[in-house]
Amino acid sequence: MIGDINLALILLAHLAASASPGPATLAIAGTSMARGRPSGLLLASGIVIGSLTWSLAAAFGLGVQSRTIT
Repeated sequence: MIGDINLALILLAHLAASASPGPATLAIAGTSMARGRPSGLLLASGIVIGSLTWSLAAAFGLGVQSRTIT
């Protein structure tokens, strides 16, 4: 079962999802217009690094599991 996972396909899907416009795009555009290009690029790099970290964690099965206390 674990051999059936296609990591390249998962990463490609992540790339397509992160390239689509959303709240992060608006935040980057707003920051760039208000504070300048360097601040916008810094925010964009932070968003990319954070998204990549979460995607890799999910791809490798390191996501947080919820536990119920009984």
